[in-house]
This record gives sequence, C-alpha cells and structure tokens, in this order.
Amino acid sequence: MNKWFLYNLTVGFSVYWMSNLILWFPWSIHPMLGMTLMLTVSPIIWIISTFLCIRTFPQKNIIIGAVYNSLIFLALSVVMDYVFFGLIRNAMEQLYHPTTFYGYGFVASIPFIVALGFSKIIDKKKRGVRQSDFIQAGIIGLVCFGLLTLIIVLEIEI
Repeated sequence: MNKWFLYNLTVGFSVYWMSNLILWFPWSIHPMLGMTLMLTVSPIIWIISTFLCIRTFPQKNIIIGAVYNSLIFLALSVVMDYVFFGLIRNAMEQLYHPTTFYGYGFVASIPFIVALGFSKIIDKKKRGVRQSDFIQAGIIGLVCFGLLTLIIVLEIEI
C-alpha cells in the first residue's frame, strides 16, 4: 500500500506541474484564457491521472482508493499552489480566485467521478504499480517543473 501512496504522490506532483506549464502562456496572454483552459484542459489531465492511480489501487474497493487519491491530490494541490504562487512567483494575490476553489473542489471530486463512472474499465485494466509507472510520472513531473521554473527565472514571455 505504501508503494501505491508514493505513486499517487508522484503522479499528483507530475500532473500539477504539467497543468501549470500548459496554462502558463495562455494565462500570461489573458487571465480569462488561462481560466478557461484551467476549467477545460486541466480536468482532462487530472481525470486521466486519477484513472491511472485508481486502477493500481491494491484493494478491491476502489471507492476507498478514490478517497485516498482525492485526499492526496487535494493536499498536493494546496501545498504546491503555495509553493508555486507564494514561494516561486511571490504572487499569492493571484492564487485565491473563485476558479482556484472550483479547481480544488474538482480535484477532490474527480476520483469519485472516475471510480463510479469508469468502474468497469478500471476492473478490466486493474494492475499493480510498476517501477516504470514511477519513472514515467517522475520524469514528466520533473521536466514540467524544470521548464516552468526556467521560464519564470529567465522571465521568458511570448
């Protein structure tokens, strides 16, 4: 079970930074464009990631897996928002908009939507966590985090 929790942390880290990287330039062009993408594209990424985590939940009851996944992804989102907006960008005033709280609610509810809506597919695709799962998620997360950090540090604009 510890391996599964670690996998959820790795995937959550990866998805968070991937979403922010994808939103960076559109949000820089106009906040409404960024918010629109945050409400359309980001949920798709979170849904796929949640599916990948829940299908590897080591117990039979995937609703319990959804609860754990929800708590992990929500906690990661809140902490990493503080790191990204507060520590890296020094822009906490940009963080707490209604869309941010919508995003938190959506991140918290996605695992239940996935578990209930895709339960038959999850049962068919159910498997354990593999080392390659960690490597893929970790590489994606580190690359996205690194690129976004470079964009901010080097002040790259479009």
